[in-house]
Amino acid sequence: MSRLQRYGWLSVLVVFVASLAMAITNDDVPATIAERAYEIKADTLCPVCDGQNVLESNAPVAAAIRRQVDELVEEDRTDEEIHAYLARQYGQDVNAKPPGTGISSLVWSIPVLVAVLAVGVLISSFKKWRSGRGKLVTEEDRELVRKLRDEP
Repeated sequence: MSRLQRYGWLSVLVVFVASLAMAITNDDVPATIAERAYEIKADTLCPVCDGQNVLESNAPVAAAIRRQVDELVEEDRTDEEIHAYLARQYGQDVNAKPPGTGISSLVWSIPVLVAVLAVGVLISSFKKWRSGRGKLVTEEDRELVRKLRDEP
């Protein structure tokens, strides 16, 4: 593989990883207050239910959290403030989405990087493997094989 081809593949890989990172971190802002409250409720887990968010749960504590979220959204609090408030009130386990900073960001980004690197290694290995197929066998090679086969 020539140097120019390597730089081409490297640039494709960089663009792919950057696009993937932007897609993962892209947060579209909800259009209305009701949509914003809905998304916050969908990202908040019920503290007494097993894996249910507060939208799906019929537990009294889930209803209370839904009312609190509506009030906090009406007060024009940011999503981060609301999630922090709920975490203080009910524990960190109510946040369904892990924070995107620190060690938590590594938990999400390392598997993606490993997958991209694995694909790159596989592509490189297959290219090296296929490049050896087109070599011609010379008469010297055949003679060497005959000699090795005849030896006891």
